Parts: sequence; C-alpha cells; structure tokens
Amino acid sequence: MAKDKPTRYFLIDYENVHMAGLQGLEDLRKSDRVIVFYSQNADSLSFDVMRMISATKAHVDYIKVDTQGRNALDFQLSSYIGFLLGKDRHCKCYIVSRDKGYNNVQIFWFKQGEMVRLIPSISERKAVSVKKSDIEDALSVLKLSEEDKEQAAELVWKHLKTGSPHLSHIKVSINNELVQQLGGDKTKVIYDAIRPLMK
Repeated sequence: MAKDKPTRYFLIDYENVHMAGLQGLEDLRKSDRVIVFYSQNADSLSFDVMRMISATKAHVDYIKVDTQGRNALDFQLSSYIGFLLGKDRHCKCYIVSRDKGYNNVQIFWFKQGEMVRLIPSISERKAVSVKKSDIEDALSVLKLSEEDKEQAAELVWKHLKTGSPHLSHIKVSINNELVQQLGGDKTKVIYDAIRPLMK
C-alpha cells in the first residue's frame, strides 16, 4: 500500500507578499492547505487573485488578524505553525513571505527535525537544487565501502532537503552527524567530496 504524502501547509503573509506570493497556487494538490493571513492593511482581493483561488485544487482558508500592534500578523502566523505541527506531526509548512524575521521560526523547527521553509511565493517551494543522485555521484569516487557511501548519502540528503535558511546550520549538522556515525577520518573525506554541492 502506498504511503500517504505529508500534508503541505502554505501560510501566506498576505500583508507582505500580496498577489505575488500566490504565484503557483494553481499547481497545488487537493491535499494541500493554504492559509491566508491578512489584516486591515491588506484586506481586499483583486479579481485576478479571486480567479487564482477559484482555480486551485487546494483547500484555502483565511485568518484575519484583528489584534493591533507591530508584527501582530507575524506572531500569529508563527504560532499557528506550532499548532499545525502539534496536530499533524511531520507535515510540511511553508511560510510565504519576504520577511526575513521568519528565519528564526525556520531555524527553530529545523533543529526539532521538522520541515518549515520560508519562500517568497508558492511557486518557489521546490527550491532545493541538489538531488540525491548528485550526492551519490560525488561520493561514488571515494575509497569507502558501499555501505559507508550509502549511509553518508542518506545522511547528507536528509539535511539538504530540509531547506534550512542558513547553510551554516546544515553544514554543522551534517558534519556532526557524519562524525558521530562514521568517525572523523571518513567525515573529512566525505565532507571534502560534498562541499561543492553546498553553496
């Protein structure tokens, strides 16, 4: 029996991205959930946006942020991610915003092993450019056992596909886990081989 794919939640900071953040909405699946956070500063939709929303297969909800104050929408959107991960563990959450303040939310959940990514529009959800086969190719020339290469490829791919906002976090996590599982000498050889992929 096929394993169900995790639900993808797209939390839109509409005040920040407006219509541009909804680009790619038409490509979403029926199982996807879109939650549009808006405030009195951005509480109207153009006909083009309404057409995009009516054409998507995804389920779309709206949350109006009534609380006044600086960053009210950001705080509510951020806390909603915790709610989603609490009820739907290992779902995928995308914060659609250009506000770099969300990087801290992304980093926090990355350290908990959860996938939360900050993207400027729905269409940019596939931002991980490295493929697992690229990692396997880089490791294939090393003088290591096939088992070590396979283990290293799995480990590196696990970290790269999360899309942490800061590459330095990924590099440290990969290095630490490689040392723990394969030892320092093998880690140096592996890390040198995969370094060009982590730019």
